[in-house]
Amino acid sequence: MVYDLQETIDSLAAADLPADVMPHLIWNEVVAGSHKRRVFLEGMQVTDMLRGAIGVKVSVPILSTRFTATTITEAALDSTGYVFTAPAVTDTDISIGNQVYVAFGITDILKEDSPNYDWIRILLRDSGRAVEEYRDAAVRDILIAGIGNSVSATTYGTLAYVDIARLLAEMKKDSWFAEESAPVLFLNPDQEADLLAAATFLDTPGRYSNQSVTDLGLSQGNRTIAGCRVLVSDAMTPALALIAMTNTPGSQNGPIAIHAVKRPLTIRSQREEIYGRQLWVASIRYGSAVIQANALGLISAC
Repeated sequence: MVYDLQETIDSLAAADLPADVMPHLIWNEVVAGSHKRRVFLEGMQVTDMLRGAIGVKVSVPILSTRFTATTITEAALDSTGYVFTAPAVTDTDISIGNQVYVAFGITDILKEDSPNYDWIRILLRDSGRAVEEYRDAAVRDILIAGIGNSVSATTYGTLAYVDIARLLAEMKKDSWFAEESAPVLFLNPDQEADLLAAATFLDTPGRYSNQSVTDLGLSQGNRTIAGCRVLVSDAMTPALALIAMTNTPGSQNGPIAIHAVKRPLTIRSQREEIYGRQLWVASIRYGSAVIQANALGLISAC
């Protein structure tokens, strides 16, 4: 049979079927997405001395006025003797703040209707991510608010090697030098791009590390610039770069900032049989404070 090309022919197409009739597949996992890079506890000395202990505060004694040496002649020593002085002692408190938490419930019906997904594992992992990202941002804000030295970028909106060198010089004027461990330089990705694109970087890669240009990624923890260990995070505040001096236990200058944990990341669960569901809470309790502000430096307008 031959059909006229102008004749209208009715055909059953896939688009004509009800949506419920057309089969479809579901991916074999729930996509949780990416997470922010958490790095700011590197600028704190972490202690768990409050875990299981009475109280919600740690007080750190500080010599706010220190001794100054002087001289004395033999005659003055014989007539008036030595002049005795006493240092002034103050303290800084690290107080435990409000509980940080994420709470959620999972119904029995959800688990019955989609048994191929481990909903408990998926949601617990994401709740832990949310709590840790909250803490990381809070620690970042405390470090930035507590800085004792600062410079502005030489070129507005661009971070350069010279800006880092200038800030380190200001910190050295306050007697803060790198010890056995390198200071930490916190950057956001835009600032990392500024440094990697700089002409001085292309001309003198050794200035930034011992690696070749093609092998260098400043975001990797073993990379250095101007003697600083570089940590890059999308959680770093734009237009700011932060330097923290060595903050490890046993440092000869003492802690520059302390993060006290009262409750580490903890998962609690409760069954509500009458509602056919399981409730979950991920939580943490901590307090943070800057102890020695001049050991922290900030580059602004970069």
